[in-house]
Amino acid sequence: MPANLPPTYYKLKHQHEAAKTDEERLSLLEEMLRIVPKHKGSEKVVSDLRRRIAKLKKGASAAGGQRSGRKGNYSEHISKQGAGQIVLLGPPNGGKSNILANFTKAKPDVSPTPYTTTTPTVGMLRYENIQFQLIDTPSIMQDFVSPTVLTLARNADLRWVVLSLASDNLLDDLDMVIALLNEADIDTPENGSLIVANQLDAAGADERLDILKEFYADAFHIYPISAETGAGRNTLLRGLYDTLDILRVYPKAPGKQIEYDEPIVLPNGATVLDAALGLHKDFAEFRFARIWGAQWHDGQSVSRNDVVYDGDVVEFHL
Repeated sequence: MPANLPPTYYKLKHQHEAAKTDEERLSLLEEMLRIVPKHKGSEKVVSDLRRRIAKLKKGASAAGGQRSGRKGNYSEHISKQGAGQIVLLGPPNGGKSNILANFTKAKPDVSPTPYTTTTPTVGMLRYENIQFQLIDTPSIMQDFVSPTVLTLARNADLRWVVLSLASDNLLDDLDMVIALLNEADIDTPENGSLIVANQLDAAGADERLDILKEFYADAFHIYPISAETGAGRNTLLRGLYDTLDILRVYPKAPGKQIEYDEPIVLPNGATVLDAALGLHKDFAEFRFARIWGAQWHDGQSVSRNDVVYDGDVVEFHL
């Protein structure tokens, strides 16, 4: 009896053969097992997949988690750093790696050849006096997206769907990305996706941007940029900050200068107590606090439950 394996299985198998880490191999094998039809003809395939998965899990357990610290390896889970984690998603040649290279100090492989990015690459993106974690990912292809990409997209604070304004297929590319994310129960735009329309400097980019806005401006925030020239970068970063719905509070020690270089980053709606905990857990027992800001009289006393606002300066007395 034939196994009748679906086409996606062979795409996953190809990805598995090209995988460079055990973490990626394990993720792909588990996805292959999930989609294999369960019937008598596929028993050998299922048995082989389970055996290989068990072997990789046993090896990971024996390694005590140390493998993830070696150069070149990574885990599906990338610990969040900075004020938010942003994942770059999109089809081949949209410019994801170019954005990472030009917006951060990371050194990804940048090439016009499709599928250059095979593993996630991380960089830190500075906006004014805070930083965000930016993650480049392998390209999304028609009818296939790596399980690793889906895991990162699901866990991120925000997703940037990167499209090329040099491509006449950008609407089809966007439809493909949206369909695959929705199929994986990752809603797009409701819980955090921006469209980054890259290559604004390309011939015909303005006309393609108009078409993109005509079809998608009501559903998504669209940010046209050029990673090469920097055009549109500041507007995109301000949109990133606003979309994450966060604020910055500046701590001030009594009799000292305000520390503008290291703000406390909090969600909108946070309180004075949240700001104290963001500074250090020992500040949770502060005796009283004074505050400066547009919503306050300079230096007025505030309670633990008072809401803070973006740009407030808070002085804690222990």
